[in-house]
Amino acid sequence: MQITRRSFGLGAIALGLSACGGSGPGAVTSTSSSGLPADLRPVSNVAYDAWVASFRERAATKGISQSTLATAFRDTGYLPGVVTRDRNQTEFKRSLEDYLAIAASEERVQKGRAAFSRHRGTLMAIGDRYGVDAYIITAIWGLESFYGERRGQVPVISATSTLAFDGRRGQFFEQQLIAALRILQNGDIPAGRMTGSWAGAMG
Repeated sequence: MQITRRSFGLGAIALGLSACGGSGPGAVTSTSSSGLPADLRPVSNVAYDAWVASFRERAATKGISQSTLATAFRDTGYLPGVVTRDRNQTEFKRSLEDYLAIAASEERVQKGRAAFSRHRGTLMAIGDRYGVDAYIITAIWGLESFYGERRGQVPVISATSTLAFDGRRGQFFEQQLIAALRILQNGDIPAGRMTGSWAGAMG
């Protein structure tokens, strides 16, 4: 799923569908006063810095202002733990049966039914607008953030730029980074509050 302003209502539910949200086995656990483990805090990386410099030029050609870039990349940086987690996702290591037992647990299913009942009108409207079945949207919402209960604390710009720089899915995550910058540029959320899972899922 691409993150765009047009899809921000849906993006707020499932930003960064490419990886686990805050509710999975790879979820961030607070281990420091900053609320993040050491490997999910920025570290010096000359190659990453050079990549960001070149990315800024590409972003500008796509309509991202210099002021947005300056704000977005203030206090951000390379997160080594993001790359580690990208290489060790639960989906890659468990059987389908084991993964589904976690992803579609009875607790998650029950919460999903309750969430759909509470937000049926909104979910149906989103489904009609974007052509995605409302039940699928609800399922994604639950898988990515346990229905908004586990949203994550990792800065989205740092996470997506790290993954774009890393290159395993560089083109995809550069697109996601551009879309996240557009959300900031449009004023939909302050940069300091744009946090999510290690892969950018905002919940």
